[in-house]
Amino acid sequence: MCRNPMHEANRRGWDAVSAQWQAGIDARVDWRNIPNDIRIALDDVELKYLVDVSGRSACVLGSGDNLVAFALAAAGARVTSVDISQAQLDIAAGRAEELGLPIVFHRADVTELGSLGDPDGPGGPGGPDDPDEPLGGGFDIVYTGGHVAVWVSDLKRYYGEAIRILKCGGLFMVNEYHPFRRIWKHSAGPLKQEYHYFDHGPLTYDRSEDLSDDPGPLPSYEFHWTVSDMVSAMLDGGCELMAVEEHGDGRQDWEGMTPLENLPANLLLVGRKKPRSS
Repeated sequence: MCRNPMHEANRRGWDAVSAQWQAGIDARVDWRNIPNDIRIALDDVELKYLVDVSGRSACVLGSGDNLVAFALAAAGARVTSVDISQAQLDIAAGRAEELGLPIVFHRADVTELGSLGDPDGPGGPGGPDDPDEPLGGGFDIVYTGGHVAVWVSDLKRYYGEAIRILKCGGLFMVNEYHPFRRIWKHSAGPLKQEYHYFDHGPLTYDRSEDLSDDPGPLPSYEFHWTVSDMVSAMLDGGCELMAVEEHGDGRQDWEGMTPLENLPANLLLVGRKKPRSS
């Protein structure tokens, strides 16, 4: 159950647009070939840190198109896919079955992961209910990114929950669309700033405009988080920062003719969960 009214509105929007949005992904990405080439979903810069994931437990938060979940599962990880939209998960579950990938799909708000249990207690991965993990365990890897943070009203709670479900020493990877990329007006010609970099929002709009039919109003809420917001949330959540990388500089399809070449497209943060202080 999602208790945040803005997140609940975003969930309804994603359930409504999911099929149409996934069709757009299909036009650009050969997801059926991911088991043969995980680089379809994971960049080389990510794979520098995702070394030897076979047999390790991984959770993908805000899994969306689930391409990363497919790639990690194809590489041998035991994957749990978490998204707020059941429609997204249902599509992904059908595709995982087609690919023969044993992924666990779980609907939850990324700021409310109590349903995954306490990693140090009996309900969580690694607790006494799970004989495949040592007591006091959790996930070895938590991955999130793409365009997840933009839908989340409380970044510190989101990252805090991600880190809570990690094992001590576990890897937390965030690979987000670069915050600096979000402030520009989408139009051809010279770059024109549309949004203030330090304005967290929310920006409100009607998601039904993305649909050809008329489902009625679908208010949606987007938030803007800066680089320092993301780094601080990771540190405050209990991770030590292992790496910060900016990568990619090409214009993406949905950006139209906006001249964003030579600006960083993605921000990668890699953290490791610190041991609990005694």
